[in-house]
Amino acid sequence: MPLQDLDSGHEFPPESLVISESEAAAYAAAVGDRSAQPSERVPSMAVIAAGLSRFIKQLGLADGTVEVVHASQEASFNRPITPGDILQIRATLKSNAERRGSRFATVEMLFVDDAGEAVAEASSLIVVNAS
Repeated sequence: MPLQDLDSGHEFPPESLVISESEAAAYAAAVGDRSAQPSERVPSMAVIAAGLSRFIKQLGLADGTVEVVHASQEASFNRPITPGDILQIRATLKSNAERRGSRFATVEMLFVDDAGEAVAEASSLIVVNAS
């Protein structure tokens, strides 16, 4: 469903997320994160980026026909995430408004492990510019 047709409060279907050791290593190398070995933990922002990219694709915004800007990010983690952890992403469209021809949307995501424990939360603002 197109973003402009969704109301604030829309809940997306839950999605599974597993980040492999090689994906964690590739992300760490791309952003210059040398804080830990990718075999020990996934870089925190790799989790958020992987989650948000799923919803950008789900909304049909990843095909290159519109400009999407990741404008702001807030995140908190309750524990490190290790490669291979099975997470479920529960996402809600917190706000969705048009201003001066651009759409501003905030997606809130909750990342839950296979034991049902919340491991991370994030709030991401995206701006979809008019073409």
